[in-house]
Amino acid sequence: MIIRTARPARSLVALVWVVLLLAVSVLVPAMPAHAASSIQIEARALVGGRYAVSGWMAISVTLVNDGEPTDGVLATSTDAGNVERYVEMPAGARKVVTLYVQPEAFQRRLTIEYREPNGTVREVVEIRVFEQSSNQVGVVGDGAGNLRPQLTPADARNQPAPLALTLADLPERSEPLDGIHVLVWADDSTALSENQRRSISRWVAEGGELVVVGGPDWQARLGGFEDLLPLEDITAVDDVPQAALAAWAGSEAPPAETATVSTGTLRPDARQLIAAEDGTILASMRNVGGGRVILLGVDAASQQHRTWDGGTRLWSRLLPSNAAFEEFFGGFGGAEEMQNAMGNALSNLPSLEVPPAELLLVVIVAYILLIGPISYVVLRRMDRREMAWITAPVLVIVFTAGSFGIGNSMKGTSIIVNRISVLHTSGIDGTASAEIYAGIFSPDRATYAITAEADALLGRMRSINFQGNEPTSDVILEQGNPARLRNLAIGVFGFEAVRANAIVDHAASLSVSWRSEDGKLIGTVTNVGEETVEDVAFISSSGGDLVERELAPGATAEFSVEQTNFNGSSASDQVYGFGGFDNASEAQRRIIMRRQVIDALVGFGGFAPGMEFGTGTVRGPFVIGWTDDAGPVPIVLDDVTAQEYAQTVEVVSVRPGVGSGEVVIRPAQMSVGLVETEGDAGSQGGGMVSLGEGSATFSIALPLEATEMAVSELEIIVGPDPSVVLSDPGGFGGFWPPGYTMEVRDPETGAWTELGDISQKNRFEIDDPATAVSDAGRIEVRISGSEVDPNFGQVSVFVSAQARGVIGE
Repeated sequence: MIIRTARPARSLVALVWVVLLLAVSVLVPAMPAHAASSIQIEARALVGGRYAVSGWMAISVTLVNDGEPTDGVLATSTDAGNVERYVEMPAGARKVVTLYVQPEAFQRRLTIEYREPNGTVREVVEIRVFEQSSNQVGVVGDGAGNLRPQLTPADARNQPAPLALTLADLPERSEPLDGIHVLVWADDSTALSENQRRSISRWVAEGGELVVVGGPDWQARLGGFEDLLPLEDITAVDDVPQAALAAWAGSEAPPAETATVSTGTLRPDARQLIAAEDGTILASMRNVGGGRVILLGVDAASQQHRTWDGGTRLWSRLLPSNAAFEEFFGGFGGAEEMQNAMGNALSNLPSLEVPPAELLLVVIVAYILLIGPISYVVLRRMDRREMAWITAPVLVIVFTAGSFGIGNSMKGTSIIVNRISVLHTSGIDGTASAEIYAGIFSPDRATYAITAEADALLGRMRSINFQGNEPTSDVILEQGNPARLRNLAIGVFGFEAVRANAIVDHAASLSVSWRSEDGKLIGTVTNVGEETVEDVAFISSSGGDLVERELAPGATAEFSVEQTNFNGSSASDQVYGFGGFDNASEAQRRIIMRRQVIDALVGFGGFAPGMEFGTGTVRGPFVIGWTDDAGPVPIVLDDVTAQEYAQTVEVVSVRPGVGSGEVVIRPAQMSVGLVETEGDAGSQGGGMVSLGEGSATFSIALPLEATEMAVSELEIIVGPDPSVVLSDPGGFGGFWPPGYTMEVRDPETGAWTELGDISQKNRFEIDDPATAVSDAGRIEVRISGSEVDPNFGQVSVFVSAQARGVIGE
């Protein structure tokens, strides 16, 4: 018997496959072809590839189109969202576009994409976070490497190395420069674009320090900064003697006998630092807003200065540092702390309050009684106890609905936008750096789009997470003018916050001037605006003072800068007093919000008790004032009607200085550095030394503003650490075993004079201050260990000084 297989079925399947293959071969060529993208991109991170924690980074992207016209989106992503910028690319076009992003903490790479209809091209950029220090120096134009070695002090441990930059590293906005505190310039400033120049000016006004190096090439180096420099009518003078430069640096001989110097006439608000024997100004400085500009007339970027033994000492005097205090006291609070404080201020809304404890207690007790004994008694009287299986779930549902209704009535049904505008002003160019914070409360689960009516940098505040919403990368940040944020998802009764940075036209309302009176530093605030300013205050990382509740247009008010705040209280406590956290009224709610903004600006507690740095930094000092207006940059929810609250605070970065007349320079105002060590001695960084059988030589310097101070009283103070030097324990020296002696150097003769054994006392008065203070305002002290008890090992030492004298106008 022969069995036949079902060949017709197999033949039919084969026939179907043949037809499909033929169809594919015919249809595929007929489909429109998409060629690979013809766009080429090259991405580079500016500012040396560095960024501050929670700060902005600038990515410069060069796009070249060798093919057909196209358009697309230049994009990158971090946990703050997807940053996008629309870019059109005509045939043959070459464009340079800058993306501004907020990298994640300690992120090392960013992927940049250009997405267009023909495909996507990518490039990976290497990035690094700035060290969290107030001593980061950037050097522009040091191609030969002559400046950076001079900028590295002998006790540079734990301090970031100077960062080499080029003109192409400088962004056209000031935000990416936040991680740099000093910028040393030895390049062609006339090659800067107008936006780059404004970016540097804005950075200086907000607390940066710009040092411009002159010399024979002065026209190129100085030309872009004419309006910032301390001198005007600048010219070059040949064969200027350099002995004064050597004396100011504390060196026996200058790098050369004479040099070509870029010099000129002092502006009215500038100060001379160094002058040659013939009166030629060698170095000068000028305070600009909260920052400072120094002009060094000689070419310190030369090989002669690199090999000069006074180079490092010259720069340590020009750029005084409080590194020891910062390291010991832990430094400034992080950016996350600032955002958390600002988030607390934004969330200060009735809709986000926790229900009163009394109401919660009533609801819980009523629930327990009703579902328990009351329900049992009622069903028992009805002789229907078996109905408990029905009444219990019904009561649970009723109480759940009731609780939801109570919550809904308390939180309301309106969308709320709470906006706080922080305007950093300097009064130098009619503009302000605006930081606009907006908190959005949503009664329902929804996704929102936000528009900022300016060329702003928008971002989601990643630390705001009140309702358990997980941070999402689905947020899209469209950069341009206006700037937009899309896909901001908020849950039921949820809250999210965003931040925008922009440069806006704004005439400053507050101006500040300084003077010295009976050894105290007095500040005068004037309302130069047209509206009354509320709660005018002086705040810093070490304290605060409420100057005036209401300052009318044209009115002035005075305050003094306290130098001794040893209780560690926050600036907000000192401005508004302790307590006062009852938010029952709108006025109290406003005060709480303002306290929290102060905490965001300068920190929650005294950074270093008794300290006032006297330099503009991200943590102050500031003079602030409030107005009840929406600020210069509207932030609106697209296609949504919202209830709005708005407050604006003007923040003036100030540099208190030391005033004129009779003044007192306290230990915290001095800069301390380690000059050299011998024998069993080692630097702990920032001027602190571990000392055994050896010696350590310290340099104690007056503030630059006090360089020409006629010192009448001088006291050298030593302690095992900065806290002892600042707190004045009474002068006794019981911190060390016998055998450690202190000496002071005569700047004229170079001779050392013994002051005493620091085991006996820790404060030493100098009978004749002229034998200890140099013309540059520098004091050199040496502590030596000889025949010390080996059982004690090394001891820790730190020195500073207190001086009283007169500073001329």
